[in-house]
Amino acid sequence: MIYISTSCLRYTRDLSEILFLYKKAGITNIELGSNHDYVEGIDALLNNYRECNFIIHNFFPPQKVPFILNLASGNKNIRNKSVEMCKKAIAICGRSNIPLYSFHPGFRVKDTLGLDFSVKGPLIPYEMAFKNFIKSIDEILCYAKNVKVSVALENLEHRHDAYLMTKPDEFENFLAIFPEFYVLLDLGHLKIASLKLGFGVTDFIKSVKDNVIAVHIHENNGRVDNHLRPNRSKFIYDNIKYINCPNLILESRNLDITELMKELSELEKYNY
Repeated sequence: MIYISTSCLRYTRDLSEILFLYKKAGITNIELGSNHDYVEGIDALLNNYRECNFIIHNFFPPQKVPFILNLASGNKNIRNKSVEMCKKAIAICGRSNIPLYSFHPGFRVKDTLGLDFSVKGPLIPYEMAFKNFIKSIDEILCYAKNVKVSVALENLEHRHDAYLMTKPDEFENFLAIFPEFYVLLDLGHLKIASLKLGFGVTDFIKSVKDNVIAVHIHENNGRVDNHLRPNRSKFIYDNIKYINCPNLILESRNLDITELMKELSELEKYNY
């Protein structure tokens, strides 16, 4: 199944407009992503698109007051707020028969990152952050099991040392604790992290491949997570073949409908 993220389309942050345009273009497999303005009545909006197959990702539903969730925060209130954000998304999944919610791991800071993902204050010790993160995951997983929704953790690109879950050994440690947890493998993030931290892309894929439920597809220059079009990327298509995964998700940004449909067509032609 090939999904298109609602974060792909340029010119608008209005979710209702994006869903209307996707429906008009015949796009019915949709990842409800980040970067949207606050929406009143999210359940009613989704109910207007019953013919669509939705999955939900990270900062969704949009918050009235933007907030970078941090499941590893040294501040218990921030951590609890972050867990509740995830539970809210999972609850929407349960009410709307949406099978999957994926989200970002936490960050090694006392509170959370700035809205531009910058670090505020000193880093907390890795062991402390990872312990906080595991507590948050345990609570989220228990809630998701009760609602009967699958949950997946996305690998990040290691913009700076506050980022957790960017390396193969981190996922090996995580999956040893939660072997039933799914992974959303972001190939764009993996490209940057592997170059910055000096590990092999295939080594990372081997560490998570049995748990991968979906793959985020977008390109970059190896330094900045700018979510470019795949545009027949050798990196993307060479690495998809190593992953036995049922779902591909186009997560490039700043595309118009014509560009988006061209990338969708390329993905559909690729026999992975």
